Amino acid sequence: MRQQTSALESLDFADPCPIATVALEVASTHEGLRRATAEVFASWIDALAVSYASRGIDSARATATSVIALLEGAFMLGRANRSPEPVLTAASAAASIVSAALRN
Repeated sequence: MRQQTSALESLDFADPCPIATVALEVASTHEGLRRATAEVFASWIDALAVSYASRGIDSARATATSVIALLEGAFMLGRANRSPEPVLTAASAAASIVSAALRN
C-alpha cells in the first residue's frame, strides 16, 4: 500500500480515483456516465473476485466488493484530509477481511 499512498501524495491528494470522481459527480444526472462508471467498478470487483475464488474464498464476490468499497472510501477520506493515513488503515482492514475469508 505504500505505493498507493506515495501516488496519493504525488498527486497532491487530487483525483486518486478518477472513476470515483466521475461517479460522484454525475451518477444522479447522467445515466450513460453512471452506467460506464458502474461497469468499471464491476470489472474491478469481478477481477478481484476471480482472484479470491482461485484461492478458495467461497464469498469471493462479497469479499472483493468489500475491499473495493473500503479502498475507494479511503481514497476519498485521504483526499479530504490530505493524508495517506486512511489508505493505510483501509489496507490493513482489507488484509484482515481477506485473511478471515481465507480461513472460512
